Amino acid sequence: MGMGISRMEGIILNDKNETYYNKTIYCYVEEQKNRLDEFLLEYDNESVIHIVPSVVESCEGHLLYCLCDIITNYIEAAKKEETEIWFVTDVKSLYNIVGKLYYSLFEKVIFIEQKNDKEFGNGLEIKEFINYFLSVQRSILQVSFMKKLWNMKNCDNIDDFENLLLELYGFKIDKEEFLIKSWNCFCELLLYEFENDFYKDISINYKLTIYSILMKLSKNPYYTNKYLTEVLDNDFKAGNIYFVWNQYKYMSLKKRAAFDKKTPLLQNKLYEKTYNLFLTEFNKNLVKILLEKRDKNLVMILTIQFLDRTHAPTRTVVERTKALKKLGKNIILVNTTEQYIRMGYLPTYNTYCGTVLGEYDNINQIQIGDNKFPFFQMPENSPMEYRMQVLSELIKKYKPYYILSIGTGSILADLCGNIVPCASMALAFSTIPKTKNKMKILGRKLTEEEKKFYANEDTDIIESRFTFELKPQKNEFSRKEKGLPDGRFLLVVVGIRLEFEVSDAFMSMLSDVCSKGCYVVFAGIMDNYNTLMEQYPFVSANSSFIGYCDDILALMEICDLYVNPDRLGGGFSIIEAFSKGVPGVYLKSGDVYTAGGKNFSVNDFGEMVEQILRYKDDKDYYNKMSEIAKERAKLMTSSEEAIADIDRQICQRIEEKYW
Repeated sequence: MGMGISRMEGIILNDKNETYYNKTIYCYVEEQKNRLDEFLLEYDNESVIHIVPSVVESCEGHLLYCLCDIITNYIEAAKKEETEIWFVTDVKSLYNIVGKLYYSLFEKVIFIEQKNDKEFGNGLEIKEFINYFLSVQRSILQVSFMKKLWNMKNCDNIDDFENLLLELYGFKIDKEEFLIKSWNCFCELLLYEFENDFYKDISINYKLTIYSILMKLSKNPYYTNKYLTEVLDNDFKAGNIYFVWNQYKYMSLKKRAAFDKKTPLLQNKLYEKTYNLFLTEFNKNLVKILLEKRDKNLVMILTIQFLDRTHAPTRTVVERTKALKKLGKNIILVNTTEQYIRMGYLPTYNTYCGTVLGEYDNINQIQIGDNKFPFFQMPENSPMEYRMQVLSELIKKYKPYYILSIGTGSILADLCGNIVPCASMALAFSTIPKTKNKMKILGRKLTEEEKKFYANEDTDIIESRFTFELKPQKNEFSRKEKGLPDGRFLLVVVGIRLEFEVSDAFMSMLSDVCSKGCYVVFAGIMDNYNTLMEQYPFVSANSSFIGYCDDILALMEICDLYVNPDRLGGGFSIIEAFSKGVPGVYLKSGDVYTAGGKNFSVNDFGEMVEQILRYKDDKDYYNKMSEIAKERAKLMTSSEEAIADIDRQICQRIEEKYW
């Protein structure tokens, strides 16, 4: 069909005398009445406007013809990469179907009420439309992947879905905007196909595959929740549900999907269901060992991940092991390898599994400081039945007084808490750990609001002080060797997840302080640094990305101020800064606030600008806060006293409340 009427009124934007339009608007309408003219008049000067009048008649009453025309025109417009593409109609049924199937393509889908009573007279021939959609795609390889997925609706072989999703990730469909939109649209078409009863027996793995692609690419919490609901509503094994729970833990940390208020409730249901299924399955292993039969000087530490000493969570485990040993405790250390566990796979696009060091598989003791400790690591591909059997036998053999679980969401630790009492500690110590165990260790004091909330909960929260063992400094850096300017006030931003933690609000704040003489050093892992700097040229001209730094103490010596984005983690790095007399500025949330204390906190990024500039311009204030920072570092690296208090509280509760 013909395009109809085109109106183009642009603005000259560049020195090549090229006309640039920041919007392309497609109007598929029945009539050109005043309401449409009023709408278009607002955007005439910045848009290319295409009008298809009498759209129902033009398409011979076939919705299929209309949707084919729309996708063809969209692809043509999408070649102009910097333009927004809008869709406008006064046909209600067309508005509904475009909003459903094409929502990912258009920046806006708009309905204009013009009292039009014409509608398309037949339904959508979905198979024919999918075939047409495939025929107009740019890439033959992309079409082959789409056809492969389309033909898997009755496939039950989970390996086939895993291989396809791995191939799609390798094809990098999440790296190019056009591919992201095309795949979102294609998956919507597949959903429309099976949701409208075109097929009776759709494989659950097919549904999960489509939902997982949509939730990762569209960043729409609707699909996040649909995926979780499908997992909860189907008869999956406990291991499958636990795998999904771990994937969602990772996605929330790395912001790989969008969540809403419903999502945490569904996540909690996942964990609850996993625990109850395993509890039933492993009930014969969960026989209580009474207090009088347990070794009062023995503690079993369970950790969900144990790597090398460059890994901050591993340093936390090591520090607690050494501190408990100094208290006269004997320690057995077990790595359950549950962090983003591989077992129980269900179809998930861009799956992430935790790192397990194979060098620990065949050892039975590990050197920490001056001592060797019994050590056992679960093979990463071992089934949960095996892990539970091994753990229950270890507990029965050694009879520890209690278990200390380090790392949130350890189902094995929660189950073992039915054999001997278990206290759980999250690695994000400012939050209460996710656990079914009654004793939950928090690395700070409860707020008054939290006290009221937990007053009626069947839980026992141990308030503590989370402490740090810092890696010894091995180097002395100079600004010159790091490519940093002398004579500038250097702000340092540290983190291994900066790509996900540095927000637009934080960057706007940095733009403000850079305009007033500050220079920013980004240290860690930040794959999007160059892309981000294109959006913030003032920060780009006044910043450096130095990559991962293995000696943060040496880096802090050549920087002036630690600055933290709005994030959950980062507790180690603020204490590393404080130990070198480098003050910090951060919001009143997360691990950095808990570790650094209120003296260095601000309410928002506006206050952060004011505080940074005060540090820069007021030397006396800087020196005063530098001394306070050093004192805070001494307190937060005094592990023995803090661990002794935790041990005392755990033992007291065991004797008073548990068995």
